[in-house]
Amino acid sequence: MPAVKLEKINNNSFWCLWEITESLEQMLRNTVLSPEGKEEVERIHHPTTKIESLGSRRCIQEIAKEIGMDYQGIYKDEFDKPHLIDSKYFISLSHSYPYAAGILHKKLPVGIDIEKPIDKLLRVSRRFLSNDEWLYAGDDLKKLCVYWTGKEAIYKLNGKKGLSFKNNIYIHPFQLKRRDVIKSELRINELSAKIAVNYRYHDGHYIAFCF
Repeated sequence: MPAVKLEKINNNSFWCLWEITESLEQMLRNTVLSPEGKEEVERIHHPTTKIESLGSRRCIQEIAKEIGMDYQGIYKDEFDKPHLIDSKYFISLSHSYPYAAGILHKKLPVGIDIEKPIDKLLRVSRRFLSNDEWLYAGDDLKKLCVYWTGKEAIYKLNGKKGLSFKNNIYIHPFQLKRRDVIKSELRINELSAKIAVNYRYHDGHYIAFCF
């Protein structure tokens, strides 16, 4: 089916949400893959993970179509961060079946993540939340999901390995809504960068993105 949502964030950025209803064969036929992208998808053995990966690439393909960009596919760098081929625009990808998401920004690095509020988040909350965040979230799965997707989006924005969700990424207290912008910080050594994290709720999933 067409994208569930293709939203213009501002003049430089768009994000897309895709519901995967196609078969794997249909997705392969309709998704533009670079040689590197084709090799990466072929290495994925689990069929659901494979179609999710194609869905997130399809999101970027749809954004490129929307803005009239010549889209030649995606490759990943040594940190597994996705990049457009022959373009200086920035992108990020995510998926949580049956949805996939993608974001593009013309000038700034971006990060996006999509997740469902599942019990696993409660079991691992101590590992990715600071003590203050943990006390605020409690056992609220929806809040935990916003924390997780927000931190994952910031991690992808940074684009390098080694960041600690618990120690380097802090999200300020927020009121749970269907969509909002929440304050956060990326703290590395003595440096701190303030980041605004947008989040959306759709069909049991939270989507967070930032730039």
